[in-house]
Amino acid sequence: MSDDAAEEQADFASEEEEPVEFWDKVKHWTRQEHDGQWLSIAIFVGIAVLGAALITQAQVIPGYKLNPILDDYNLIDIAWNEDGTQALAIVDGASGYSIIKLEGNKETIILNKLANSVERTDSGWIVVGDDGWIAACNDPCSQASDLATKTFSGWGDSTDGQSIMDVVSDDGTSGILLISDDSGLATVRHYSADTISEAATPLEIGMKLDSLTELPDGEFIAVGSLTTSFPSWSDGDKNPASPPSRGLIVAVDMVQKNQSANMDMIIVHIGENGKFHSVLPDSSGEGIAIVAGTSGAVRVDSLVSVSTVDGVPGSTSAVADDYGTIWFAGNLDTHRVGILEAGETEGETVEVPQGANFDSVLAVQAGDEVHFHGKSAGERATLDPAVRDSIQSLSVLSDMIFLFIGSTMLLTMAFKLYDNWHLGGW
Repeated sequence: MSDDAAEEQADFASEEEEPVEFWDKVKHWTRQEHDGQWLSIAIFVGIAVLGAALITQAQVIPGYKLNPILDDYNLIDIAWNEDGTQALAIVDGASGYSIIKLEGNKETIILNKLANSVERTDSGWIVVGDDGWIAACNDPCSQASDLATKTFSGWGDSTDGQSIMDVVSDDGTSGILLISDDSGLATVRHYSADTISEAATPLEIGMKLDSLTELPDGEFIAVGSLTTSFPSWSDGDKNPASPPSRGLIVAVDMVQKNQSANMDMIIVHIGENGKFHSVLPDSSGEGIAIVAGTSGAVRVDSLVSVSTVDGVPGSTSAVADDYGTIWFAGNLDTHRVGILEAGETEGETVEVPQGANFDSVLAVQAGDEVHFHGKSAGERATLDPAVRDSIQSLSVLSDMIFLFIGSTMLLTMAFKLYDNWHLGGW
């Protein structure tokens, strides 16, 4: 062999022994066809479709269902005990208004009487109605004799026309009454034992208050609506017989919680069209209360300043659960409810799995659950917030499935890389 031929052969051998670049190996391996290639692609596409479906469905709030109650009555108000096993309700049936005890599936009529509001106290319930009527009972409150009517000195000549719209009381023996007086003006009175205070200076005519709430730090806030004196209807919605209203927030100022004198009603805020209906504690630390209304929600801070809570939809009822999360409901046929998570400053709208052909006009807490009631017989939807963090939640389940599949795919890829490297496929 000539020297030139030997040199050429040596160069060729050195080129063959020259190592291939790493990324060239990766490209070669990834484009290499094998028997299971199309099966792998099909599995990948299937997993992607399943993942997309799980992600979409995970946006639906679990633990929500239609759960009718009181099929023979229209519900006016209801208050449950602490574990959600018993309740006292005000209903309107074929024979008129009644106060009913609920325990499981059992309904017991306690008293046939017109009433406006019922509240849970430390050891029982308190019920209020027209003409200054107020009555209280201790557990189990299962018969008419358990419901004792209260009489007070200090009402004046007569209680006629004194409609008690709401009451706040811890023990049933003392508290604050929200009253529409005989002139239809909103005011408040404090009662203790058998004595009731003078009424606070009433609000102006057209200012209607529907509910009164005590916040955790002892503040009292009442909400309702103001009928506007100078309507500004939008085009196509001009109805002189039904002038528009605006939301109204009023603070009740007391020198001391148990002191009856020196009560004042202070207008905090007049909102947009509609009304305010619920006052809930603010768990974000940004304020003392979240006030829900038909045009959205506002936050009230310790300086009695008001700001809009972004992301919260207009609603006709609202309730806070045991976790501090606030739920806002309106037309449940839309499959949507609003939610303000505990500790958050902005809300959002979420989907529920079942539509309901009614507007939620009353939302209450019942043990661990929250209930949304319509104004007609049987209309109720229930929600168990605890399910959101359990394995029953599709969101939690999909996270676990995604983690399992992702981990399996990563381990499989790692094994393939090792196998190809070890067998010299690189």
